[in-house]
Amino acid sequence: MTAARVLVVEDDAAIADAVVYALRRDGMQADAAVTLALARPRLSSCDLVVLDLVLPDGSGYSLLADITRMPGAPRVLVLTSRDEEADCVAALEAGADDFVPKPFSPRALVARVRAILRRGAPQGAAPAEEKVAAAGLLVDAASRRASYCGHELPLTRIEFDLLFVLAGAPGRVLTRDQLVERVWGDAYALTPRTVDSHLKGLRRKLEAAGAPDDLIETVRAVGFRFRDAR
Repeated sequence: MTAARVLVVEDDAAIADAVVYALRRDGMQADAAVTLALARPRLSSCDLVVLDLVLPDGSGYSLLADITRMPGAPRVLVLTSRDEEADCVAALEAGADDFVPKPFSPRALVARVRAILRRGAPQGAAPAEEKVAAAGLLVDAASRRASYCGHELPLTRIEFDLLFVLAGAPGRVLTRDQLVERVWGDAYALTPRTVDSHLKGLRRKLEAAGAPDDLIETVRAVGFRFRDAR
């Protein structure tokens, strides 16, 4: 099996060296880039990017935006000293797969990287050729496109998978654990805040397209439900 290829985008040499060493020790191919300019040409040749948000030549969010527009884009784990909840939410809604604040444990970071790389297609989703149509919503698994009443939704990879799973079971309450199992496929080190942050971004984009604000309902102390309002 080919070793996973990881690009560490981090301008602090000590941190970059520690992350690269930990990843290589775990059997992955890992290298570092200290600027956005050095990182961009290497995105297409890696499976995952460990990304700092503050870099000498700009914000890591600009690189994250580039990645989300790429076909066959690498996964992204944000590693940053910005550890406020708003920063976590912003990174996840921008398309990151996970968020690790500094200071951090290299061993835990490697475990999170492994967990992200193990995530494949959503386990609870239907076959790739199937479409979900409900309440003005169309979710096409084959093209990875979703729309509401004809308005295309600019969803991240995780948001799309969450919508596919929820809309595919209208009226049914799904717990956070069930969503993790079906969308991420691996619950290791995934916090409820991660699930909630992705759902917040998904709801905001649905509402911007004209969907009712309760299309995805929160069932207190239980989970979430797609309301099929026909």
